[in-house]
Amino acid sequence: MKEKIRKITYKIEDNFFLTVIRHGLTMMIPFILVGGIAGALMNLPFQNYLEFIKQDTFVWIYQFFNMIYQGTFGMFSVALVIALSISYGMERNETVDKVVMYVIVALGAYGTQLNIGNEQFSIDNLGAKASLSAMVVALLSCFLYTKLKEKESLKLTHYTIGMEGMCANAIQAFLPGVIIIGTIALFNRFLIAVFGVYSLHELFSNVSCSFFETMESGFLSGLLYTFFLHLFWFCGAHGSHLLEPVAQNIFQEVTPDVVFSKSFFDTYVVVGGCGTTICVLLALLLFFRKDRIGKIAKIASFTVVFNLNEVLTFGIPIILNPVLAIPFILTPIVSYIIAYGATVLGIVPPLTQEIFWSTPILFSGYMATGSIRGMILQLVCVTAGIFIYLPFLRIHKQIQENYAKEQVKKLVKELQDKEEVNETPKFLTRADRLGLISRMLLHDLKTAIDNNELYMLYQPQVDAKGRCLGAEALLRWQHPLYGFIYPPLILYLAKEGELLSKLETKVFEMAVGAIKKTSEEYEGEFKISVNITAKSLLWDIESCIEHCLNKYDIPAERLWIEITEQDVISNADQVIDKLERLKKVGHTLLIDDFGMGHTSLIYLQSNYFNVVKLDGSLVKNLLESKTSQKIIASIVELGKELGVKVIAEFVETEEHRDKLLELGCNWYQGYLFSKPVSLEEFIVFIKKYNEK
Repeated sequence: MKEKIRKITYKIEDNFFLTVIRHGLTMMIPFILVGGIAGALMNLPFQNYLEFIKQDTFVWIYQFFNMIYQGTFGMFSVALVIALSISYGMERNETVDKVVMYVIVALGAYGTQLNIGNEQFSIDNLGAKASLSAMVVALLSCFLYTKLKEKESLKLTHYTIGMEGMCANAIQAFLPGVIIIGTIALFNRFLIAVFGVYSLHELFSNVSCSFFETMESGFLSGLLYTFFLHLFWFCGAHGSHLLEPVAQNIFQEVTPDVVFSKSFFDTYVVVGGCGTTICVLLALLLFFRKDRIGKIAKIASFTVVFNLNEVLTFGIPIILNPVLAIPFILTPIVSYIIAYGATVLGIVPPLTQEIFWSTPILFSGYMATGSIRGMILQLVCVTAGIFIYLPFLRIHKQIQENYAKEQVKKLVKELQDKEEVNETPKFLTRADRLGLISRMLLHDLKTAIDNNELYMLYQPQVDAKGRCLGAEALLRWQHPLYGFIYPPLILYLAKEGELLSKLETKVFEMAVGAIKKTSEEYEGEFKISVNITAKSLLWDIESCIEHCLNKYDIPAERLWIEITEQDVISNADQVIDKLERLKKVGHTLLIDDFGMGHTSLIYLQSNYFNVVKLDGSLVKNLLESKTSQKIIASIVELGKELGVKVIAEFVETEEHRDKLLELGCNWYQGYLFSKPVSLEEFIVFIKKYNEK
């Protein structure tokens, strides 16, 4: 069963349209929260406060909050069209100038079904009640635009030759825009002619109201209202606003004779927002505090108090999540059944007062019933909901962690493919899922550096006599969600995300600190080498190294520096001067991944480098490839003539070591001697090998 849920979850995660909807709704979070908080502040459940902000002297306070509320929720559907259009273009990895065209076309299409200029136009159609129309029109418009803009006959390319990019994009969007906007306008005329309604959401409203009007007001009607509202919410539509006409026309009345009403629903069923998500909040705070979703709960705490749950529904996410669909729909139904039964049986008095939907829990229970028993009933419903959500949250956590790790593996695989062809990736600027993962990792890398979550391992280097020369310091990052992060990916994120200087400052701090600790426990000679890149030489890395050496009172000779990129010398005077100064103060400079290429030979001619490390591919293929053997022998011979030492990495067997020794290479690094180990293990290793 769990495996089936996992597969469904992965399919939803990878489905283009569902991803567009989820990301578009996620973009709406600040918009919704700002408006929701303003609405809550207008309707705080304190009579003296409400009278205060509505009296003539201070009515501007009420008007201020109302302006914010109307300016957000009153424009909800327009904002939703924009968000979904941007999300659609981003998921197609379009450039910004092309994403704009999606927005322009979708807004034009949505505007045609607002009936502006006719007596049927209502300002309410710009707000949340029209969210269904906004979603359908935005997605349909973007889909059609994607198809039509690829048609050569519609591109008008002969008119755009030589034009500036944005202008060319706008002209090429003209004919597709005409077709799409015209099609949506015709569809609206079809609704008017056939159904006598002026918008899609009006048709939906009429159908839903007719459905509930055929039923007697009672337990079943309230149960179905609860079910359908949450089903719509789960599918990405704003269920509360879709069924608002039903709530206003059928379930609005609040009297002692009526059990289920809109206020009953707000008081007992959607506490903390749709899905009774205060149960989710409390479950996360109680049982998942240290996890990523627990951190989301901390952010959402304030808003959920006012029944604004978008941070949870889109942040976890709950919407379009097959694992959490069951508790998301089941919990409100259970709460409804408990509250309805308690009211009918007289355990709790019926509601006597209508409350605003954002009234916090306990306040709403007491105000709606005038009894403390209303508050107790709310607590009973919430407690039941916590236990309903808990097992599903655990399953969700496991599945999401596995999915996230798979996405990082895809990212690493693509990075490795780029490395093989010596091509620089552009993950951080991509709009697809890998781009999103990259940006999330970059954010987490910043936090990891600040919180000292990165660490170093040390791989010993041994000579032909079995003595340990020292070690290479290797950066590691164990991400709390994604696990071990491929080191070149860390380096890529740091370079492209402008974190390189911050990262390398931390690396040198750890490496020099390791030299200090090793020298306190081992009196012999040794060195530790640290990798830098070409970009490293473009910031004030010298001062950073000098500061670390002075801090720990370490001589420069013990800190070796490996240059890892193939374009080091290309940055002319600035780089050359730094290399000269680093060597002059006593650092040994190494060339990493040395082969017989033109660039590597130029490095040797520069006379800056004292040591070269053989390209790993040469050593790995050593035993099978005569060519690799000849290249290694040539490098060793050339090194002897120039006074340059040679280190072989990836020495994993005695056969590798013996063949390298035969070819004249007598410095080694690899699993034959040791895997990368902690500093404490390295100190034990160097003592063992050198104090025989």
